[in-house]
Amino acid sequence: MSRLYFEKYANFERKNEPVRVSIPFPKGKLMDTEKLQVKDTVTQTKALSYWEDGSVKWAKVDFLADLPANASKEYEYGFDFEGVESKPINITKAESIIEIDNGAIKINLNNTPGTKPFHSIGFLTQDQINGPYIIDEDDNQRIAIISGPWEIEEHGPVLTKLCVKGSHFLDFMLTVTIYANTPWFEISYRIINRHNAEYVTIKKIAFDIHLKSAQATDLSLATSNYLTNIQKGESHFIIDDEYLLLDPNEHTPEVFYGTFFADWVGEQEGICATHYQAYQNFPKGLKIEKNLLSIEILPEEYGSLKYYRGMAKSHTFFLHLHNKTDDINKRSLMMQQPDRPNLPAEVYGESGVFTGIFAKNKWQPFHSYIMNLADNRGKAYGILHWGDTPDGGYSQQGRGGGMSVWTNNEYDFPYQAIQLYAQTGERRVLDYALTAAAHLVDIDICHSSDDPLRQGAQIEHSRDHVTGDVNISHQWVEGLFEYYHQTGDKFAYNTAIGVGENISRYLDLPRYHQKGNVNARETGWALRALMSLYQETGDKKWLEKADFIISHFEDWQETYGGFFAPYTDHTLVRVPFMIGVAVASLMRYYRVKPEPKIKNMIVSAMDDLCENAILENGMFYYKELPSLNRPGANPIVLEALACAYELTGDEKYLRAGIPTFIANISKKNSGPGKKSRVTDGVLHDGAGPKGFAQGYYPLTFYYYHISGTNIINELSRYF
Repeated sequence: MSRLYFEKYANFERKNEPVRVSIPFPKGKLMDTEKLQVKDTVTQTKALSYWEDGSVKWAKVDFLADLPANASKEYEYGFDFEGVESKPINITKAESIIEIDNGAIKINLNNTPGTKPFHSIGFLTQDQINGPYIIDEDDNQRIAIISGPWEIEEHGPVLTKLCVKGSHFLDFMLTVTIYANTPWFEISYRIINRHNAEYVTIKKIAFDIHLKSAQATDLSLATSNYLTNIQKGESHFIIDDEYLLLDPNEHTPEVFYGTFFADWVGEQEGICATHYQAYQNFPKGLKIEKNLLSIEILPEEYGSLKYYRGMAKSHTFFLHLHNKTDDINKRSLMMQQPDRPNLPAEVYGESGVFTGIFAKNKWQPFHSYIMNLADNRGKAYGILHWGDTPDGGYSQQGRGGGMSVWTNNEYDFPYQAIQLYAQTGERRVLDYALTAAAHLVDIDICHSSDDPLRQGAQIEHSRDHVTGDVNISHQWVEGLFEYYHQTGDKFAYNTAIGVGENISRYLDLPRYHQKGNVNARETGWALRALMSLYQETGDKKWLEKADFIISHFEDWQETYGGFFAPYTDHTLVRVPFMIGVAVASLMRYYRVKPEPKIKNMIVSAMDDLCENAILENGMFYYKELPSLNRPGANPIVLEALACAYELTGDEKYLRAGIPTFIANISKKNSGPGKKSRVTDGVLHDGAGPKGFAQGYYPLTFYYYHISGTNIINELSRYF
């Protein structure tokens, strides 16, 4: 039995509020999610990941919570509770239509290929619903048409979730989530560009609801970031870069920025539309007239969007059918920042899903540095940029041809953030992870290409996100899987599999079969991805590819005496941070297959670095060349040193990392600065996300080990 903690939040009481949490379990603890219950409430569960013995690793739990106004609350979950009697949301198929009745509203979906998605929504009939639709560069309106029947992804007493695929010159996936006894529901709309051209030009994306003007009695359009500003009467409002540049906002924007809704009220009923994260994903628009409610995902007035081949992009909005007594404003605000419970850190620690991050002691200088690194980074707003930030170093080097170079979630920012959330329970950190992962799964990964070495790949840091090269040293899957564990978004899971398949195709190339022809970072990162894929899926094909890399590393180390890598045409050099990547990835393999030869490879590699790659000041050099033989503070080597310590118990490895550890946590980060335009986005200036993504786990894993030694006391004199 454990607890779920809701922090004090809204100023009104919520009854039967649908909430979600994902819970990890130790191996062998939970075999059947039907036995899992939240005490004294309706519960719906879904297993998302399994241990190798078939027990549940991650379970998504949806339940109906009664939450007080202006107060916190705890719930308990476990396996010994009697379930609260409940029935699934009513869903039936009648000829070519799926009918859903959640007790508050009725929604009918067309289920025949070649038709529009919606047949009726409450009092709205099919001829009143137009969309989603796209207007292309030739001013043609392309309406979404489904290509197959709806798939029921989840169905229970808390929610029903249905998904359908289709096309409107761009492919799309439409997901509708309906909650028990609520008059509002969620629409998630993901477009995917699989056209053969380099890019397509889109002028407008919208979802229109046509209404009977004679019945209109009240029209409203609202914006907010503190108090909601509600304009009455017919109105059209667009959130664009000019608005964001001048709009002051102190919220953590991944968690909340403000609401943006339009509301039409008739003689008997009303309908409200709310964009989710409209400001962050600008441009967004809303138009409210006596005969029209238009949800503008890309307003035509803003200007066209260049949408590259292989890109996907998700948009979410809510529709709320209501009567005149409903408080539309508060519900719309709750849609932006829903209630979500926290789990104690011990639940994550005891489950074993994350390794080496739960230190027994909390040393404040280190904790403050890590949180500062996560919090005070730059943030970019924009329909293609939200969830990523340019990297100043890459941009200044000219890698973007004079334009900003986007980081593309290098070093797997989502995965690092979700681990920090597990440690701290800080809501904003969870939303850092979810926002970055949502961008990664859509924008940074190529979902369509004729080139098999590009198809499914994560594109490395580049101009416009997708113009860069593909390298197995810049592809990660752990954050994609964790996003799936937190949300149940199967698209993220399948995308991670696609990344793995891309890596496999690269490993079949001749260059990866020659010793010393690549650097240790390339196959090191590939090994990490393959081990994550194997642990998530249990498919031995990933382990077979990992075994190939292991044999390659063995031959490489035996031939050269270490992981020397080509740099110039006439040199083979040690690069400590690249060797660190290889060693840390070997450790991940060792945890699955603890073979003595793997231990020997790890210890031998770190002995070589400690003997040959440390400068007089105690720092590891950057690269083993006279032209690059300067101190390097890359924290990745710390993880490798801690691995060697874990295997041997010899503190010499931890002590070798002290100067690098001090150099890192002594750095100052001033936080986001002024706002400015960057290409078609708005940038809140600050350090790119690579600093946190690269540093979090190596620093945390190293700290995890030194916290149990006297080294932590020795470090105190420096801070």
